[in-house]
Amino acid sequence: MTAIEDYCTQHTSPLPDPLNSVYRSVALHTANPHMASSPYQGTLLQIITAIQQPEIAVEIGSQAGFGAVCIASGLSDKSTMHLIEINDEYQSLIIQHAQTAGVLPRIKTHFGPAANLIPTLPDGIGLAFIDADKENYDLYYTLLLPKMKQGGLILLDNMLWYGRVLNLDSQPSTQASQLRCNREAHAIHQLNQRITLDPRVDNILLPIRDGIMLCRIR
Repeated sequence: MTAIEDYCTQHTSPLPDPLNSVYRSVALHTANPHMASSPYQGTLLQIITAIQQPEIAVEIGSQAGFGAVCIASGLSDKSTMHLIEINDEYQSLIIQHAQTAGVLPRIKTHFGPAANLIPTLPDGIGLAFIDADKENYDLYYTLLLPKMKQGGLILLDNMLWYGRVLNLDSQPSTQASQLRCNREAHAIHQLNQRITLDPRVDNILLPIRDGIMLCRIR
């Protein structure tokens, strides 16, 4: 964390204790806790949701559910949070975290490939948060757009991909993991360009954490 990021965190409303408990649980009980949103980002998700007040919210790629419960905590009791996660081994942990956060009645879980599940979601989505496999971000964005309500928001995480979007032509490697990172960086860059030119949305790319693309449906 840079000094500026630390300063911003110090001058941001802290998450409620139940959400901090969920964050600590993710760190203790998952193999890749760095994949979860940070508490700072969780506060942002909660505030945006509280402002937007969607009747239907969606998260694509929930892992253990920290981002989902942050969003759900900003919803009204009459709203529904649809959570899509490919790994059903997280199911019990997601339910536990939703209970801890006091938002379980607002949560509806869907397990399986997002490409198959997004078309089954209801229309009129007011808020969608994409934080899943990067090479399929473009597909998820495409599938979500016709289901969004006018004025709805789509947020996409990791849209700077650790700065790799700035060095697309200077990352030669033969290692499989690095090759995958390079493919993901190219996919994210191409989607950033596509969104910026998309006449259906107004967008802003925010340099928060690893980059959040915020799109408002026209």
